[in-house]
Amino acid sequence: MKGEGWQMFRVLIADDENSVIQSLVGSVPWVELGLVVAATASDGSEALRLAQKEQVDVAIIDIRMPGINGLELCEQLRRRNEKMQLIIASGYAEFAYAEKAIQYGVIGYCLKPLDYTQMTRFLRKAVQNLNRDRHIGDWEDLVDVLERRNASEIRECLSGLGFTQESCFLAASVGERKMEALEQAGICLRLGWRQWGYIMKTDRVSELAEALEEIPGWFGIGYLEQAVSGGEIYDGLEECNRRAFQYFVDSKERICARPDEAKANRWLDSVQEKLQAGQWGDLNALLEEIRDKGRGDFTVYSALRLCNMVSTQSQSRDEENDSYVYSIEQLVEIYGDFAEMIGRLKRLLEEHSLGAENQPRFSNAAFMKLMQYINENYKGEISLSGAAQVLHMNSNYVSQLFKKEAGITFVHYVTQKRLEDAKELLANTKKPLTDIALEVGFNDTFHFIKTFKKFTGVTPGQYRTNS
Repeated sequence: MKGEGWQMFRVLIADDENSVIQSLVGSVPWVELGLVVAATASDGSEALRLAQKEQVDVAIIDIRMPGINGLELCEQLRRRNEKMQLIIASGYAEFAYAEKAIQYGVIGYCLKPLDYTQMTRFLRKAVQNLNRDRHIGDWEDLVDVLERRNASEIRECLSGLGFTQESCFLAASVGERKMEALEQAGICLRLGWRQWGYIMKTDRVSELAEALEEIPGWFGIGYLEQAVSGGEIYDGLEECNRRAFQYFVDSKERICARPDEAKANRWLDSVQEKLQAGQWGDLNALLEEIRDKGRGDFTVYSALRLCNMVSTQSQSRDEENDSYVYSIEQLVEIYGDFAEMIGRLKRLLEEHSLGAENQPRFSNAAFMKLMQYINENYKGEISLSGAAQVLHMNSNYVSQLFKKEAGITFVHYVTQKRLEDAKELLANTKKPLTDIALEVGFNDTFHFIKTFKKFTGVTPGQYRTNS
C-alpha cells in the first residue's frame, strides 16, 4: 500500500468487449502499482470524453472500437496530453498496427488473450515514466548551456541563477531522489534517470561526508576535490557522474573522489593476451581470479573496459558488435554489480564456444516477432539478450542473423529509432535535453549527447538551433 497522501495515477480502459474490461479490472494489482481505474469506455468517442473529464494519466486502448478507433484515439490523446501513457490491448497482431502505435508514443502492445504479467510490466513502466515527471530537477535548461562549453555564456547563465562565483565545486549522486544537503550549497540539475549533478560554492561532500552516509535513498556520490570554472563544468560533472557509480564494483565505496584507473591495467593486459591467443579456458579462470582477488583494483570505468573486452571477444573497441556496452549507466543497468558481471561474462564465453550449433531456424515469423519486440520496447530497457530470450535463441546467433536480415546491427537499429524521435522532439518542442534523452530511451544525458553527435555530426543543442 502507498503511504498516506500518495497521489494515485488514474487509468482509463477503453474496449468494446465488457469481458475484457472486467477481466482487466479484476486481474491487475492496481493499488500495488500506484494506480486506480478512474473510468471505462466501450467506444473511442466516449473514451476521448472521459479521458479529459477524469484527468487520466494512463490509457489502455483496444485497436478496433466503434466511434473513434484505437489508433486515432491514441493520436488525439497524445495531442491533448503528451505525458499520457498509452498501452494497446488488441486481438490483431498485424505489424503495421504496432508500428503505427509506436509513432503515437505507445509504451506497450499486448495481444489478446491478455498476458497479465506483460500488462503489469507495461503498467509499471508507465508509473515509472510518470514519476520521472514528478521529480523534474531545478535548472534543467542549464544542461543545454553547459554542453556548449562556452565560458562566458556559462558564467552569464550561472549569474542569472544566483551563482556569481568564478569557480565552483562539483558532485553527482545516483539515487531515488536528489540530495537536498548538496542542493542547498548551490545548484542542482538532473543528469539522467536517478542521476543528479550539483554545482556548489564549497566542497560540500567533504564537509558532510559522515552525515551524508546516514541519508537514505541514494546509491553513490562522486565529486571533485578541486574547484573548476566555466567551460570545465560539463566535463567535470561527467567525471563526477562516472565516480558516483563506483558502488557497482564495491558496495561499501559509496562516496568516491579519487579513483585509481591504473591499478586494473595488469588484469586488463592479461585479459588482452588471452583474447589474442584464443585461450578461452585460461580466460575463464582469469575472470574467476579477478572476481575473487582483483575486484579492489577496479574502478567502474575499468570494469566497463573489462566487460567490453570479453563480451566482444576483442581487445579493441568494436562498435559494430551488439554486445558492446556504451556507458557506465548501461553497465549498471545490465549487470547490477561487479560479481554478476563476471558471472555473466563467464557464461558468455561458454556460449561463444558452443557457437550457433543446434539453434532453431530463424524464420520470417521469428524475425517479425523480434521487430515487434524492438518497436514496443526501444524507448525503455531493451537489450539483445532480452530479445534473444523472447525468441528462445542464443544471443550471438540472433545478433548475426539480425544484421544479415536488416543490414545493420541490433544496437545500431535501436539507436537510430531513438535518435529519430529525439530529432523530432528537438525540432518541435522546447523540452530540456535531459527530458528528451529520457523520453526516447537514453537514461544518461551524457551518453545521449555523445551518441547524437556521433550519428549526426552535431550536438543536440546545435541541432535544435539549426532546425
